[in-house]
Amino acid sequence: MKINRSWLLGASNDGEGVVGMSLSREHFCAGELPMPEVGAGEVLIQSQYFATDPMNHAWARGVPGRFDAIDVGTPLRGGVAGRVIESQHPKFPEGTAVAGFLPWSDFNVCDGSDLLGMPLYVVPPDLDVASGLSALGMTGICAYLSLTDFGCFESGDTVVVSGASGAIGGLTCQLAKSFGAPVIGLARGPDKCKFVDRLGVTAAIDITAMDWPESLQAVAKAGVDVFVDNVGDGVLDTLLTQMNRGGRIVICGATAHYQAGASISNHLMLAISGLTMSGFFYFDMAHRWQHVRDRLVEGLRSGAITDVLDIAEGFEQVPEAALGQFLSANFGRKLIRIS
Repeated sequence: MKINRSWLLGASNDGEGVVGMSLSREHFCAGELPMPEVGAGEVLIQSQYFATDPMNHAWARGVPGRFDAIDVGTPLRGGVAGRVIESQHPKFPEGTAVAGFLPWSDFNVCDGSDLLGMPLYVVPPDLDVASGLSALGMTGICAYLSLTDFGCFESGDTVVVSGASGAIGGLTCQLAKSFGAPVIGLARGPDKCKFVDRLGVTAAIDITAMDWPESLQAVAKAGVDVFVDNVGDGVLDTLLTQMNRGGRIVICGATAHYQAGASISNHLMLAISGLTMSGFFYFDMAHRWQHVRDRLVEGLRSGAITDVLDIAEGFEQVPEAALGQFLSANFGRKLIRIS
């Protein structure tokens, strides 16, 4: 008999707003659920990968106006990629590789839609199932939209990406390079910068160095046109002073703000330099997902972009991997391979 292991919410998370989003070890409880049975119009999915995202934490406490907090003792939620092993759904035959937002369990039953009511994404058979949670998932789509729809990238623009060694940051760097842009990646520490260098950026700058703003100015001699920010706090504050007139700042994440308060003092530069600063909620852009995925599939197949994965091995690694994302612990897209 198969065992259906699951990571359950072990305690309520009373954090409010962005500060307090991050969970702690007490919120992760390993348990077992009954094996789900497949009904008419349903599929049984065996998980192969879980994805770590701030969304894992947001789901546990809820986001006002978006979704309610999950109850203690119920499965934690997040990106899941796996294969259909039993099907009563004509669009998802057995063996199909799929990805979507599902419970963090070994086995899940659904009607072809995930927990947000979105259709499961079918990963092309010539690509790795893990790509459904990386270049072809929320990570890649956010990177692409940040540059195109919100960064309004134009030929000749200089692009700066913070958190460049992370999941979205790394793909944003690759995409900007594929668009022909000079791209500068900001990362934390020498090892992270070496990793970013391997992505083919024009330059990688260590934001732990005291003189990093001067280093950025020396590299981006013509100024910065598009800044995709995944960090916030002092990094964003510095870039506000280095943007060209009419520059575009896209807020894609804010890792510096998830566990503690942060402040911005140079916001007046938005007016002085005629800057725009915008952000977006991934699920509000569902109408663009298919178009963007088609472009990203082309990029993977041509080699213009590659999936850079940081994989933790084993079901038991979930808490450490999920908490490590706020400690700048990952290099690329963090996934947990479920054995």
